[in-house]
Amino acid sequence: MEGLKGLLRHVPAYVLLQRVVGADRLRYRCIEEVKPGETVLDIGCGPAYYFPRLAQPLKYHGFDTDAPYIDWANEHFGGENAGFHCGIFDEAAAGSLPPIDVVLLLGLLHHLSDEQCTDLLNLAASVLRPGGRVVSVDTCFEPTQGRISRWMSANDRGEYVREPPAFEKLALQSFDQVDGEVINDLTNIPSSHWMMRMTAPSSL
Repeated sequence: MEGLKGLLRHVPAYVLLQRVVGADRLRYRCIEEVKPGETVLDIGCGPAYYFPRLAQPLKYHGFDTDAPYIDWANEHFGGENAGFHCGIFDEAAAGSLPPIDVVLLLGLLHHLSDEQCTDLLNLAASVLRPGGRVVSVDTCFEPTQGRISRWMSANDRGEYVREPPAFEKLALQSFDQVDGEVINDLTNIPSSHWMMRMTAPSSL
């Protein structure tokens, strides 16, 4: 496992794996939520290999704790309208940002405990401008998935893979409006993911 983690720190290998399993198409589906002229916050952006597919023009702020990924993203995509920051997205980081139109949480919540999810979603809600939204997608367990898909969910690197109602319950602690859908037809290996669109932050 450590060998795999080391390999995945090599960005071309990571991107190749995303394409082999079809996870790139899952992210491309999520970033369709971004419209030209918007300001985007991408938490857990990794190397942000999908950045060129984001609607332009835009203002982009990416955060991740993996320095090699952030270095690669800055080298390839960093500039006046796109900044990549190595570190945990916390209250200090949130306070440094302008109002945000879209927060992206792509493959992040199933790595976090309930308490950590609540803290992050509250923080994401706090940076949204009126009418803004948070878009997330995560590996999930769901009733229609077959054996291979369930095995993939059970063996995901995330320790908190949940069923859709559990993700939705967490989101509703921070947002009054949560819309979700199961996505199970985009990846090359059978797998199930839960995508949410969260709007109307609750009073915190």
